[in-house]
Amino acid sequence: MARMVFVHGIGQQGSDRDEQERLWFPSLVKGVLFSGHRHADRIAADLTASCGAAREPLCGMAFYGDRFLPLDVQGGDTAVSAEVDAIADELARAVLETAATRGNERSAAEALQALTQADTQLDEVQGPGAITRNAIAVLDDHHWLASRIFGLAQRARPDLTQVARYLADADLRARILQLAADLIKDDTVLVIGHSLGSVVAWEAGHQLSRPLPMLITLGSPLGLGSVVYPRLHPQPPSWPPNVDRWVNVAHRDDFIAVEPRLAPLFQSTDGRLVEDHELVSKHEHHGIAGYLERPETGLAVAEALARATDAAKQPDVDLDVGAADGPDRSP
Repeated sequence: MARMVFVHGIGQQGSDRDEQERLWFPSLVKGVLFSGHRHADRIAADLTASCGAAREPLCGMAFYGDRFLPLDVQGGDTAVSAEVDAIADELARAVLETAATRGNERSAAEALQALTQADTQLDEVQGPGAITRNAIAVLDDHHWLASRIFGLAQRARPDLTQVARYLADADLRARILQLAADLIKDDTVLVIGHSLGSVVAWEAGHQLSRPLPMLITLGSPLGLGSVVYPRLHPQPPSWPPNVDRWVNVAHRDDFIAVEPRLAPLFQSTDGRLVEDHELVSKHEHHGIAGYLERPETGLAVAEALARATDAAKQPDVDLDVGAADGPDRSP
């Protein structure tokens, strides 16, 4: 049984589960080592020995990138429904607006220019929504900005279309959620979701019939109020009832994480709050390595694993599983 479950983000249709696990594991170990947790070395050694091992692994990737392959093979954008196209453009506009207000000098300037173009250059087919439908094409024309947001050699339309398809296609959504649900077992102590994977992880968390000690969301669009938030399942969005702790990490310059603080939007019935960490970096950042290697992420991972490991070995001992100078979160 996988004790940790990972859910990757957008743009991985050309990858596979093994490749994603190989990408995630080294950065996860680095984050734990950088965390300052008093058992960081031991936990990092356990991760190195167990993740991807031939025996039953400690970690498992809910890989869904191949679920987007049929659309790409059949001709990409021509097969996209009008609803999906409209949602993708709403996402593009939200990303541009975020870049215009939060980006560095060049990012903000390019985003403002792109928004101006989207408002003035209409599609050939006029009518309601024509201006909005220009946003994704304009963002793709700004190659430097698109590459800063989505990664080198990436374009906005394929990645944002994946988010839109997930939100609009009930069958696709159910299949992806099932992939995550199948990995979350009785002994799973931690689920980490990145980008669109954070939406999958949050929705899968609502379907759990068993306790989940910790949910970590990285670079999450969950708080995108105009597009994603009102399309989440279930409504109204709330804290997944069987999740004990929820840690959210977002770079201020990650424009996919339009709303980096989720605590005001998702509250538990007993008053628990999302533990938000809003990071500041020199460059726009959405990649998974940069998130997993942050001490904020590593500490949350270390705390979850230390509690589970020590409780199994010494169930009668009152444990301090926090950082050396951090709070005691043991039961």
